[in-house]
Order: sequence, then C-alpha cells, then structure tokens
Amino acid sequence: MQVVLTINPSDPRTLQRQLFDQIRGLILENKLRSGDPVPASRALSEQLGVSRNTVMLAYEQLLNEGYIESRPNVGTFVSSSLPEKGMLIALRAAEERQANNNNGDVRPLPDRLKGHTVISPNRGRLEHDFWIGRVDASTFPANEWRRILDAKVRYGGARLAEYQDPQGLPELRQAIADHIGPARGVSAGADDIVIVAGSQGGLDLIARALAGHARTFVHEDPCYQGARSLFEGCGLKPVPVAVDHDGIDVARLPETRRNLLYVTPSHQYPLGVTLSLERRLALLEWAARTDSYVIEDDYDGDFRYEGAPLTALRGLDCRGRVLYLGTFSKSLAAGLRLGFIVAPPALARTLKEWKSLTSNGNPWLVQSAMADFMHSGGFMRHLRRIRAIYRQRRDTLVEALRPAFGDAEFKGMRGGMHVSLRLPPRFGDAREIERRAAARGVGVYVPGSGGAFVTPGNPRARDTLLFGYAALSERSIAIAAGRLAQAVAEGADGAKDAADG
Repeated sequence: MQVVLTINPSDPRTLQRQLFDQIRGLILENKLRSGDPVPASRALSEQLGVSRNTVMLAYEQLLNEGYIESRPNVGTFVSSSLPEKGMLIALRAAEERQANNNNGDVRPLPDRLKGHTVISPNRGRLEHDFWIGRVDASTFPANEWRRILDAKVRYGGARLAEYQDPQGLPELRQAIADHIGPARGVSAGADDIVIVAGSQGGLDLIARALAGHARTFVHEDPCYQGARSLFEGCGLKPVPVAVDHDGIDVARLPETRRNLLYVTPSHQYPLGVTLSLERRLALLEWAARTDSYVIEDDYDGDFRYEGAPLTALRGLDCRGRVLYLGTFSKSLAAGLRLGFIVAPPALARTLKEWKSLTSNGNPWLVQSAMADFMHSGGFMRHLRRIRAIYRQRRDTLVEALRPAFGDAEFKGMRGGMHVSLRLPPRFGDAREIERRAAARGVGVYVPGSGGAFVTPGNPRARDTLLFGYAALSERSIAIAAGRLAQAVAEGADGAKDAADG
C-alpha cells in the first residue's frame, strides 16, 4: 500500500519526526482507518529515498503510542484501538482551522436554494408513496439491456479507452432525431442534438451557455424547483408567471429584452395542464419580439394516453428561439443519467463547446447501448408496454379517489405520470390532508413539498394535491386511496365538531 508522504530537507525536524508526524496526522484525520495496512518499512524507505532504519524508528514511536500495531508474519496495521480522545481533539482543531480560513471567498449555496430534491423525503418511511417522477423499476427491460451491453463490451470495448464526441455519439443523436420527429413533431438533425446527463444536466449546460445572453429567468408558477434553483444560483433574477387552466399566462410575460423562459407546455409541472395552441403561438411571438430564448422541458412527453401526440413547442418554432429538453429518466431509467437538448442551429455549436469544457461527453457505453435499443425497435416496444401499464394505474387511481373527493377537479389526465387534484374549499387546506395521509403511511404532496416551487400567495400551494402513480401497483393504489379517504373524513369530522362547538 502506498500513502502520500513527503520529506522536506529544509524542515528543522528530523526525518524520523517528519514521518511520525505525517503518518500520525493521516490517522487522526481518518485518512488511514483502524485495520488499514501501513507500507512495509523497506517499501516506504525506497519510496522516500531515506534509510530503512529511519522508517523503522518512526514506526517504533507510532507503535509505542498506540497508533499502529504489528501482526507477526502478516504486517503492520493501523491500531484497532485508536486513542479516540486525541483523534477528537485533532478533528475539532481541523474544523476550527477550516472555519477560521473561510474568509468569504467560497460562496455557500443560499438556504433558499437548498430545498430541491428529486428523491422522496419519505422514501422507505411510507408504505404507499405518490411522489412525482418515480418509475416502476420492475418495468426496466433488463434482459434486453444486458444483451446489448454484453455485445458492446465484447465487440466494441476498445472505444471505452478513447474519448468520444462531447456532443454525443452520432448514432444516438440520429436515433433521437428519428424518434422525436414523428413522436413530438420536432424536425431536427443529429447536428442539432447534444447529449446530456438527464434534464438537470441539460439545464446546467444551458445556464452556462446562455449566462451572457440573459439576466432574467422567467418561469411558471408553480414550476420545477430544480430549474428555478439552478438558474437563480447562477445569478439570474427569477420572475414567476402564473399558470391557469391553459398553461402559463403569456399576457403576463415581461416585456424586457433577453430573457430565458422555462416552460413545461405539454404536461405542466406540477399541475398537469397543457399550454393551449393560442398561447403557444403568442409565446413564440413574445420570444422573437424580446430576443428571448425558451427552454421547453418535455420531461414526460413520451406518455400520451388520449388523442394524438402533441406537437412540441419546438416543432412550431420557425425563428430558432426554443431549446427542447428531453430525457430518458422517465421513459427508461433515471439512473442512466441520459437526456438530450435539441438546439437551434445557432446555439448547437455553443452548447457543444461548453459540453467539452464541463465533461467532455457522457459515458460511451450507455450512449451506444441506447442507440442500439432505439434503432432495433426495442425502445418503442418498451414504451408501448409501459404506457399501457401506467394508463391502467392512472385509471385505477382516479376511480379510487372519486368517492372521497367527489367533484374535486383532476388535471393532467391525458398524459404523463402524475395527476393533480384541485380541492373545493370545503376540504380545507390541502397541507393538512397531506399531513394526515402521512400519518396513515400514504405520501401525497402539495406543490411546495412535492418537488415544485410555488410563490407563497399562489392558491395552488394550499388547494392542490399531487399524485405520482407510475411506481405503485394497482393494489397499492387502492389501499392508499382507502386510507386517504379516512384522512379526508377525519378532517370533515373535525370541521363539523368545531362548527357545532
């Protein structure tokens, strides 16, 4: 085993003392842990260019003070019973030094930006969790994916040793272009596409590439928290714009020049409404008039249950104002960290240049496997299968919830992986239903706790419940709905008692 040690000829300490202090420091700072081997004295003396006797004297002192122990015919190891008091003192001193050295040059993330998470805070705690964005892991085509990976490693493994195009493998970009043409009405070539690490990686790349163009980040209210936090953290001023039953209210968009607008037009996150055609055209006109760019996040656009597939906003754009953001996190697996940006030709080169600076591209193996999966027809077969599964779960959820919620309004039914439920005033505050449901092992969420940003005065913060249904079985959905009905009834009984009192 090698450890990082140095000998300084100008140090007034003896060579033995330098070695002792450095090894002791590695142990106290937990860089060498109990049971870890330490280098053999001969190997360390050769590594440092000092006599073996010097190393043995340093080891002897470490042994006498209890930091290391010798095991005959085996070797020398960090002691299994370290002097914990001394370690605690050293660790506290190191923390104090770090605090004292913090002179303000390092800017920590502000507290208001720390709430973003794509992982349910109740993961593993609640029996039935309707967290938005979860997919059913059992639907992943593991056998087909394994065959593709095995063939790639066996016959194309040499590519693992080489850098690939930072923009993404040409065969994957072409497969994506072939898919989104008929599926989303987006006409694009492989050169217009940049491969990224999921939607969040795409947003980060766009933020870097367009930071010099805009100073204002306009977004839906409510909207995906991860987008707002990222762009605000990059120094752009956030400007929320209200969403109604037809999507973002385009009439309220600012008339200032050079904005970045973030929208989810096909299945608004988190309310689920669809941006009307009239507003889509008005939005594109606004973008051209104000020299602004639009980020279209089509996070779950592969799921459409009623009617023809929607033409993406990018498919209506004739002036090069829309960056279309797609991901395989919902349609296949979030752990693959695979997404893409379809950029206007004027921006594609800029995005590629920034991609080469930030990561030099995504892993070759996953890209190549995805390209084969798409070209072979496997991806479309997978989509057809899980669309049927998710549609059935949506229907089960809505049918199970109606007895308890009556005339409450469902939104986002035609596509995606979640629905929102707008509650009439008699149900009270949705946040109280969220709390009572959690006490019964059921995770339902209001926008502010379900991965979305919502302004405090927005009524959707307290009258809307969110249900992500894709990851739950029909049996689990039915059980959860029954428990949720009990939570709603408890609230109604409490309100009646208060009125009678």
